[in-house]
Amino acid sequence: MKLADWGALGQAGAMLQGQLAELGAEEAATHVAVNPDSGRVRILIATDLGLLDYGFQPTGEDPGAASMLRGQLHRWASVRGLRVQTDAQLEADGSQTRWLWHLVVDEPRIELVADSDGSAERAPAAVLPFARACLALGGQ
Repeated sequence: MKLADWGALGQAGAMLQGQLAELGAEEAATHVAVNPDSGRVRILIATDLGLLDYGFQPTGEDPGAASMLRGQLHRWASVRGLRVQTDAQLEADGSQTRWLWHLVVDEPRIELVADSDGSAERAPAAVLPFARACLALGGQ
């Protein structure tokens, strides 16, 4: 998925697209995850220049309040421990299967999970394209 596919980002998404253009970075894929406890949004963007890692959080309770967006670019050469793991559960009678894909990065610390039953940020279509882009770009 690309930044534009995450429509819920609104004004922050538009600002991020502007920053990518200013930087001259080509977006390969984006993943967005929301911390349900804090409401903090983590936006990860795989680009030709490196991995952009943003934190986005409203500064107050009011939905119309200002928000804080802070990011950092990690050059692919400094991304450490990038790997994809998978787990699957198979019933003996073949009646049910469930699988998980994990994108794990040691530095910066990232763990994303795609669940065969997942939706939104845990859907395979949300995680796996981002994982593929990181593997392709991180191996250069």
